[in-house]
Amino acid sequence: MEELDGLMAMLRSELLALGIPVSGKLLPGVRVNTRAKRRLGCCYYQGGRYWIEVSERVLDDEALLKQTLVHELLHTCPKCRDHGERWKAYARLVNEKLGYKIERTVKTEGTEGPLRHEEVKYILECQSCGARIERMRMSKAVKCPWRYRCPCGGKLRRVL
Repeated sequence: MEELDGLMAMLRSELLALGIPVSGKLLPGVRVNTRAKRRLGCCYYQGGRYWIEVSERVLDDEALLKQTLVHELLHTCPKCRDHGERWKAYARLVNEKLGYKIERTVKTEGTEGPLRHEEVKYILECQSCGARIERMRMSKAVKCPWRYRCPCGGKLRRVL
């Protein structure tokens, strides 16, 4: 995937030109994950080195691929391994100066359907105001709803 390496080098240069301190400890070669269904990309850190992986599903959309690579490159900056204030500031700068739409998460629609589509498996309901809280995965609140409260202060109960 020499094309991906060239694109990554170009994007890294763009970020450095803006004064964004992208790490020099980035392993060469963008890895392509053929199984990733719920994420566009991932930045891994191990042994003082970073490497970036993208979902195979973004390869057909150049704009989405660039956006994903820039998003992950920002995670290589000092104190940016999460989506904290520093990462958000760099993302805003990139969006403003380079015209990207870097965000913490992205909803995409493709020919295969949405990248992030999950069925609602659990529903919690407030016993005071009747608000319904939908959950796609098992969590502490789903397991033990009586330990949690609605924003109105009411007790929760699981209805599904």
